[in-house]
Amino acid sequence: MSTTIISEAEFQALRDIIRSRFGIFYDDTKLFLLQSRLQTRLLKCRVSTFTEYHRFLTSSPERETEWGELASVLTNNETYFFRERSQLDVLVSDVVDEALKTNGGRLRIWSSASSTGEEPYTIAMMLREGRRLQTSSITIRATDLSPRALDRAATAFYRELSFRATPPEMVQKYFRPFQGGFFLNDDVKQMVDFSRINLLDERAVAAMGIHDAIFCRNVLIYFDKPTQKRVVEAFAKALRPGGFLFLGHAESIMRITDLYEPLVTPKAIYYRRKAD
Repeated sequence: MSTTIISEAEFQALRDIIRSRFGIFYDDTKLFLLQSRLQTRLLKCRVSTFTEYHRFLTSSPERETEWGELASVLTNNETYFFRERSQLDVLVSDVVDEALKTNGGRLRIWSSASSTGEEPYTIAMMLREGRRLQTSSITIRATDLSPRALDRAATAFYRELSFRATPPEMVQKYFRPFQGGFFLNDDVKQMVDFSRINLLDERAVAAMGIHDAIFCRNVLIYFDKPTQKRVVEAFAKALRPGGFLFLGHAESIMRITDLYEPLVTPKAIYYRRKAD
């Protein structure tokens, strides 16, 4: 397949519409990256230039379907089981402690950028291992922008790369081998409810309900500062007062909003939603 060259004007027009729709921001150094990621979409949409593709996204009767496909192309679905385990240890210790004290043993967790499912399924496994809460008292919601990632999560079939940080005994206990990979056991799979959401859709975020903890790890780095503020302040409305927000190790919201206080422990850094 020959490469279609994107002009500066086309790059700016497409990056702006993508930013408006998804919050993902491509700065001026990412022109060729965006060009590369969009090549296959031009072919699928049967257009020959990026100007025509922009027109397709804004006026074609099939544009909403294409936006869904584009979400899968643009999002980074790099993840694996037990990633950044220290934060998960905090969840099953400190956050569960608080649920037992203040919430009658009920725990509501939202994995807001769940990708192919490894994060929320890890949370489910670790809560089962802790045996401190009844499974029926745990609600785990998982969302993502990418339809393809959600389809894989629903299938719950994983290959070796997803297990690079997984203790072998956990693989043996919670997975069953099948043709070079592993299916997750149904008792864990059924603990997680998946749905598609755009984190910029504040109504959709509000419709998720109120949670004790929200995970949004390694997502904010793809947003500019105004979009980061918009997203984490929407999360504040989806957290109970005193609820917890877990971000990626390279992410910080200290200079973005004053709705949270940082919690720095030997295990991890995370955030508590301030009381109203």
